Amino acid sequence: MKCVRTQKRMSAKILLLLVMGSLAVSVPCFAGGPSVGDAAPGFNSLSTSGRFFELSESEGKPVLLSFWSDWCSSERQELNFLKKVSERYPQVVIAIVDAKPGTPSIRSLARISSALAEWGIEAKILVDRNLQITGLYNITALPTSMVIDPGGRIAYRQSNFFNSDRDEVSAYLDKAASVSMLKTDTPD
Repeated sequence: MKCVRTQKRMSAKILLLLVMGSLAVSVPCFAGGPSVGDAAPGFNSLSTSGRFFELSESEGKPVLLSFWSDWCSSERQELNFLKKVSERYPQVVIAIVDAKPGTPSIRSLARISSALAEWGIEAKILVDRNLQITGLYNITALPTSMVIDPGGRIAYRQSNFFNSDRDEVSAYLDKAASVSMLKTDTPD
């Protein structure tokens, strides 16, 4: 009888180890991720305009990278802020990543595109197939926004956008936009 209980305990421990191991293997891209001050990982992605967007092509310009999905109410709050960013900082590249598990649906991308058009926001909507970009940046909450400075470093990163975050994001964009303008005004 004692041998059967020991065997069941061992089976349960082995099963637990197998489950834990399979979780670790199935989500390797979410471990770690870049922090403020780190170089922003490069990526390329198809945008809804049908063109590829490469982060490296934005070198010398600040980038506001925003991870969100059409089903979250916080993103709708962010639309007003994105409108102000697009008006105040025309040199800032706004890239919105549809961070939705699986292949993003046409409906989801259309909703995001429609919302941006309704608000008059110029932004690139990136298709994040299999959550590759989301994993690369270790996005664990939506929305998550970050400012990438003209030198390609992450200057600001914030999960769960709140209205109180606007001033902080604006301060980072002011600094990044100033650096960007200095670089373009400097003769070669």
